[in-house]
Amino acid sequence: MSSRLFAYSRARTVLWRRHGISATALRFTSSTSTDKPVPTQTTNHTDADPPATEQPNVVASTPLYSKDEADAIKPSSEKANDDSSGKKSGSRFEFVREREPIVVHDASQPIKLGKWYRIDANMMDYNQVGKSHINTVPRLAHGLERVLFSPGVHLLQDPNSRVYNFDPYIRGITQPDEFDFDKLTPYITSSKDSKLIKYARERKKRFVGSTSSMTHVLSHLYFAISGGKQPDISSMSMRFADMPSRFTRGMRYPASIALRYNDGVYSIDADKSFDVKDSILSVMGKSLEKLLTSTPSEFEMYKKQNSWKVKEIPEENYHYVEAEDFILRSQLDCRDDRLPRKTFDLKTRGSLAIRMDLDNHEVSRGYQIKTMKGRMQSFEREYYDMVRSAFLKYNFQVRIGNMDGIFVAYHNTARMFGFQYISRREMDEVLYGNELTGNHMFKMILLLLSKMLRTVTDQYPETDVRVTFNSFTPDHSLSMWVEVIDDEKEAIAVKMYQETGQYSVNPAPTAATPEASKEAASKEGVDPFATKDPLGAKPTETDAENALLDELLDEDVDPVEDVYVNSDHPIQHYRMESFSTLNNQDTDDAITLRDQTDEWSINWSLKKSTAPPDELVRHYRQLRLKQSTFFERPSADTPEEELAPLVKVLRRLSRRNMWMNNTPRERVVVNKSRIPDYAPLKHHRADRPVKASSPKPRHRSSPKPMLKTQPAPKTQPTSKPQSTPKPQSTPKTQSTPKTQPAPA
Repeated sequence: MSSRLFAYSRARTVLWRRHGISATALRFTSSTSTDKPVPTQTTNHTDADPPATEQPNVVASTPLYSKDEADAIKPSSEKANDDSSGKKSGSRFEFVREREPIVVHDASQPIKLGKWYRIDANMMDYNQVGKSHINTVPRLAHGLERVLFSPGVHLLQDPNSRVYNFDPYIRGITQPDEFDFDKLTPYITSSKDSKLIKYARERKKRFVGSTSSMTHVLSHLYFAISGGKQPDISSMSMRFADMPSRFTRGMRYPASIALRYNDGVYSIDADKSFDVKDSILSVMGKSLEKLLTSTPSEFEMYKKQNSWKVKEIPEENYHYVEAEDFILRSQLDCRDDRLPRKTFDLKTRGSLAIRMDLDNHEVSRGYQIKTMKGRMQSFEREYYDMVRSAFLKYNFQVRIGNMDGIFVAYHNTARMFGFQYISRREMDEVLYGNELTGNHMFKMILLLLSKMLRTVTDQYPETDVRVTFNSFTPDHSLSMWVEVIDDEKEAIAVKMYQETGQYSVNPAPTAATPEASKEAASKEGVDPFATKDPLGAKPTETDAENALLDELLDEDVDPVEDVYVNSDHPIQHYRMESFSTLNNQDTDDAITLRDQTDEWSINWSLKKSTAPPDELVRHYRQLRLKQSTFFERPSADTPEEELAPLVKVLRRLSRRNMWMNNTPRERVVVNKSRIPDYAPLKHHRADRPVKASSPKPRHRSSPKPMLKTQPAPKTQPTSKPQSTPKPQSTPKTQSTPKTQPAPA
């Protein structure tokens, strides 16, 4: 009975709020009058809903003002009452006011800046383009395919019995100087992929992109509309209970992409302004993928001493999809026909010490993964870091390629430790809560990115531009910066960044040599060999002040001013605000859908900054400087006291366990019940004939496994007479001198 009364009172309160009547006013009326209060509704003819025939794309819901707009239209008396009411500042219910309804997003028309729009996942179709040649995608080798169907981490070698669960050939990792990378298919950017651009022109799409160039931008859009949702690490052990669950600092790195125009199509390429060299992990990832999908004999051909045997370079396999204004491309790494979606992605995951100290990987390669659980040197720590730093990007890549999951190989650049298969469903549960929420989130993110990039290209038609996204702003909105690309000046800036670490087109100041000083003095008519008169005038206080001022100016040079920005064209800045609507209820909180009956939409508005051009250039320079110095890591010459505490611990562990990388395999024991099968389509060997003499060499009494370094058998006198047909050979062998063995 109490529950029914509570539900009735709750429904009555909601009804009163819809009619604009507060509960306080009703209580006041009931206390001063004996009559029953009748709810009344004040009609506002100016805000009446327009006819459905004039605007068929109008949503019948209460629109929202931003806080600045609400403050501008409020009367002064109402502002004073709101300030004295003691409500939470900045909450959304303070500035909900009636205005024009929110317009449903029309995909055929460009958006208007400053207006609110509503989108949902049902507004976008996601279809495959062309045919994916799955039959030519390689398979896993070395018996690794059983990892796909057994959850958890699979150790390469059992630490207790030292028995190998997989082929011992993959224990040691080939170093980059031993592998011939020229025999692998080179990476092709989106702007140079003719097939990708051809699909876009046939289907009249404006943008083309790949997974490597778009996943970081998609991550920032996720941060903007997810309501601060954090990954779920509740499945971790209690040792991670007090560890942070938010995304790592690397995920908050501002993302930049380059839009390259090519005859009506814009190609989305990753911005390589500050990514001037490949890290050890990206370089070794190519060779390790080849190792995991090749037999030992095939992989040996790609080493430099045998690379001449490789006659043909295999072509990459891609999967193309169509979504809104995009044609997207995803590389297919591996396949297994028994999986629901057939294909999956290969990920080679470097250990914690390697990731934290990339420039000194030769020192950090001694870090070992020894246990399943724990904060250090465990597979659980690697999974924990992967959830916070890479799961979101991996999930977007898997969805673009319609893959089933990822196959992770854990290593330290010197040896392999173990393997794990993580399905897309598992990543969805960790990131979004369930697969349904992940599907809706992915589609709405692509819709938002399509409309934002269309706004940029309308502002700069047929022009190459750089677009930078930053979701970690003081007002928790998504910031988008647009800059016109000048390839000639940027080439100079990139070269300067490689040499000096400063992204600038101005040459770095160099110290003048004595010969140059003498030459300059002779040009000015001053004797370069003259010396100062010791009895000359002493320096005055003004000279000392000027010298001190020059010294201070040299020390306090603002590095922001030297960052190259193409200020010949105006720098544009946009800001996107958003909030969610779940089952007709507006909220800023994180959303997790329960079932298909839940209705979820995103309300968003894009505004253009009206700040002065000089101020925009200054803020944009600060953002570019942040990008150039975001991943500064310690070098080999960095003193020990200047290292971060975690890096000190990791280097100490690496030096202590460096010897474990080169542990000699005195006796290699492989789990014979799990023999690796290198046949491309046969997973069992029952159809192969087995020789009758095959188990004989394994018997201990057989003389075949005896080592060559052993002397003649003295303790087995009966073995020789049995092996010789003539009995007179026995005294001959006894007459030979046995007490004088040959010198070793």
